[in-house]
Amino acid sequence: MDLRDRFLLRKLAVVLVIKLVFLTGLWWGFVREQRVAVDTDAAVSQMLGSRPAPHVSTQE
Repeated sequence: MDLRDRFLLRKLAVVLVIKLVFLTGLWWGFVREQRVAVDTDAAVSQMLGSRPAPHVSTQE
């Protein structure tokens, strides 16, 4: 590996670290507090394409 290859590798590593720090900062500032409520029945019907059968309890 010659000097130019090492210099390029170091530049790429620095750019990737800066990008990672920047994306982490964006996530920390804008996304971290966001939550999504998931309705289990709606998710199942979306995946299966139909309504799930009602759950029947066997305990009395």
